Amino acid sequence: MPKLNKYYYKFLIGLLFLLSCEDIGKGYNWRGETPPGFSRRFGTQGYDYGWNAAHSPFDDGIIVVGTRSPQINGQTDLWAIKTNARGLVEWHKSFGGDGNEDGYDVIATSDGGFLFVGHTWSFGNEQQVYAVKTDFHGNTMWEKTYGGGMWDVGEAVIEIKGGGYVIAGHSNSPGISSGNTDVYLIKIDQEGNMIWQKGHGNPAFPNHEWAYDIIQLPDEGFLAVGSRNRYSQGSKNGLVLRTDKEGKLLWEKEFLEEGQMEETIYSILNTNNGNYYICSTANSLAEPGVYQPKIAKMDMEGNIDWQRSFAANGKSYHRFSAAETEKGDIVLVGSSGRQVATGYDEDAFMVRIDDKGNIIWSYAYGTYDNDDWGWSVFETAQNNLVFVGSTKSFGASLFDIYLVGTNAEGISQ
Repeated sequence: MPKLNKYYYKFLIGLLFLLSCEDIGKGYNWRGETPPGFSRRFGTQGYDYGWNAAHSPFDDGIIVVGTRSPQINGQTDLWAIKTNARGLVEWHKSFGGDGNEDGYDVIATSDGGFLFVGHTWSFGNEQQVYAVKTDFHGNTMWEKTYGGGMWDVGEAVIEIKGGGYVIAGHSNSPGISSGNTDVYLIKIDQEGNMIWQKGHGNPAFPNHEWAYDIIQLPDEGFLAVGSRNRYSQGSKNGLVLRTDKEGKLLWEKEFLEEGQMEETIYSILNTNNGNYYICSTANSLAEPGVYQPKIAKMDMEGNIDWQRSFAANGKSYHRFSAAETEKGDIVLVGSSGRQVATGYDEDAFMVRIDDKGNIIWSYAYGTYDNDDWGWSVFETAQNNLVFVGSTKSFGASLFDIYLVGTNAEGISQ
């Protein structure tokens, strides 16, 4: 596979957007050096996207999940790539059938293997939630589909206390949803057998609901996050659902601000000091074409302590998400665009904030004249940072998977 470290790489100028009245990149200058750390791309001839990555604790490596399209506008497969701690490929495998597949989340499981989730058009009825369990070497242990007769997608998966897994996503299949797209939660055992499934929506109004992330709480219940679109009844709002351990809804909360057009919560995390944070993508009537990241600190009852938006120049197809660090800080990853001499350029970025929302540092990654996206980030056991996304830079054919590793200060080393 081609590797980015054979290309001359520069950190880009700090992001020109605001937190309250301060620039995220305030005081930041061009770095200019070639970092001795790693940045990699993995791709085929077609469109290849990196949607998520996780730490592999058994060997301190990295497991990446995304979408592989070997031919331009051809069939897509769920693509899994296992690397060592430096991002060098140890194995890669594609999963799926004759239709299209996407892989949206991956976890390293307690038995030493990996679990991938997404969706498939190859098996079952229409679009189904797709889950693939492998051993440490990527050999398939089982693959399963879940859903009904319409469109079902798995966006996130967690391993839960006592064994088994819970998948969060969305469904508009009869018998699961209320008639429109609803939040879809599925509990499965270690062999992939379904224990229960729940759809959560609002049948009284023509709304749609989606879930994009989920965590388990100390009482073994769950907090799931996503969005609700009220269409003619209002805007698209961030949505938080709390359930018991059987997936029964306990409460839900929407986040609506004056002038808001759209908000979608893409990640929820709980830090070692017991705080909960949600990270969303939002835009407003004031700038309808601009999407910005927002971080909110929340208790387990959905009450907001504080929230802050960051003035990035994102687009509707960008996503912002966050991860916790051992220190209790938050690292935000995303994409931001800017006009350059050659046209419009999109850069991946990371921003590290403390537990009060104050910026510690921010950096952009990619090249000056091609598009680079950041999608998901995590901290390693050595407190280094790894993010995955997609890139058109560094000799990519169309879009390739983009994997970058840095130290705790956001600098490749």
